[in-house]
Amino acid sequence: MISFVHIPKTAGTSFRLGAEQLFTKSRIVYDYGKTSPATSSLTQQTLYAEPSDFWAFRQGCERQRTAMVGGHVNVGRFVSLFGVGQTLTFLRDPLQRMASEYAHFVRHYEYKGSFHDFFSRPVMHNRQSKILHGVDVEAIGFVGLTERYAESLEVLNALYGIEIPRREDNRGRQRLEAKHEISAEDEAEFQRLNKRDIRLYDQVAELFDQRYRLFLEGKPWAHARLVEVKPQRIAGWAWWAGESNESVSVEVWVNGKHQDTVTAVELRPGLCRLLPPRGGYMGFHLPVKLNTGDKVQCRVASTGQWFPLRPRRVPEPDGR
Repeated sequence: MISFVHIPKTAGTSFRLGAEQLFTKSRIVYDYGKTSPATSSLTQQTLYAEPSDFWAFRQGCERQRTAMVGGHVNVGRFVSLFGVGQTLTFLRDPLQRMASEYAHFVRHYEYKGSFHDFFSRPVMHNRQSKILHGVDVEAIGFVGLTERYAESLEVLNALYGIEIPRREDNRGRQRLEAKHEISAEDEAEFQRLNKRDIRLYDQVAELFDQRYRLFLEGKPWAHARLVEVKPQRIAGWAWWAGESNESVSVEVWVNGKHQDTVTAVELRPGLCRLLPPRGGYMGFHLPVKLNTGDKVQCRVASTGQWFPLRPRRVPEPDGR
């Protein structure tokens, strides 16, 4: 069962209708809010009743042989029910996504304000990063890009062993990749207000490039993050995308030189709520002797996948 985090105006409607075409609508459970007609009856009965019963929701999904759960929800809503590996979403260039959402509100809800009025409201700031808050993007089962929708579907379908067809629905432009024209003043103000979203999108775009290259080479991709870089210790986690429970061997590089190789088999209790593979035993650490400014980077030994994408420097000791 896959769990789809539908971020507005990121080709989510196209993906949702493609999923309906593959699975049939009866095998998809939606959560688009208590008052939305798109929200499924099971969701209404278990999550919008008093009290909300998420376990009853999961059991209902199993009884109905649900293939996908999805909706305009934050990533944390269902991740502890279905697992981070089964969680997927799409991101879009933040400015273009906002322009598309503005056009949608004008077209469907008769919004009368200017684009500047629309995106200046605090509720609209950093929309994508707020929805994904609380889960590292490196951990999410799949994060695609609207601008590379066909390639995203290619990787996603291979990952989950499905064949969701490509569609282009609920779009205000001729193509999903088409760009909205925006004034330089609005663009500058938008960038000032949405720095977190811009950083997130740039990071995800680089991760997707890496993942797609490995996909074309027939190599597996690892969910991996270097969490801690200190003078005496480095630590992180890594696991294979998909069904594999094999451990990941991680090379540690310092200042461009291979320092050591460790295996990601340590328990990470803080990630267990995400239901990662190996029961949460996918962490690693290495005692080291590093100097302030040293550059640390890790690499998956069997595939050459670097993480993070650029080396991290050892910070100055606390208090300096």
